[in-house]
Amino acid sequence: MRQALCYAVDKEKIVDVLNKNTVSVAWGILPDGIPGYSENLSGLEFNISKARQLIAESSYHNGLPPIVLSVSGSCAGVAAADVAIAYMWQENLGINVTLEAIDFSTLLDDAGAGKLQAFELGWIADYPDAENFLDLIFHCGSVENYTGYCNQSVDALLEQARVTANTDSRNEIYHLAEEDIVQDAPCLPLWFGQSYYLVKPYVKGFNPAPMIIPWMKDVWIKR
Repeated sequence: MRQALCYAVDKEKIVDVLNKNTVSVAWGILPDGIPGYSENLSGLEFNISKARQLIAESSYHNGLPPIVLSVSGSCAGVAAADVAIAYMWQENLGINVTLEAIDFSTLLDDAGAGKLQAFELGWIADYPDAENFLDLIFHCGSVENYTGYCNQSVDALLEQARVTANTDSRNEIYHLAEEDIVQDAPCLPLWFGQSYYLVKPYVKGFNPAPMIIPWMKDVWIKR
């Protein structure tokens, strides 16, 4: 069922039409530039026939129940994407989808308690490492695991990566874990955000980092 919901969403159209290609499609969990990122990862691409086949093979083959998609009421900037996802689920799978806007703190509490059917969340890394994505979001014991996803074999890989010092070996472990997570489909990765800046030519030392660090300390004005 989770895989079918992923196959039924045309992420490339959402990024193209709604986001005007200002972001990049997310086929996996790790964005380009994060150690451990794999450009060869094949995500669950848009495929209506595959989605319908999976539904037919599932316990929902006699009819799909309604779904409530909960989103943060403060995320007005992504409302169009929420509507698009609900529309695609309805059009491609025949699901009756209701959008529910709730405040962010309630969304987190209810998601963590397993009270929500489907919900939308974003993730900003605290540091540039695969552990900050895969381990924190998808390990069975992580407090940030809002989907309730739990796969013991994935946990074993994530725990192995924690104590692996060799960078190449560690990245390969994360590749395996990410592939399993994507196929298990606990979430539908949509896009990776990108930042855009317009900088005057006399502003020097402006090198914004993809992390919350004091990079403005290096900025100076050439007179």
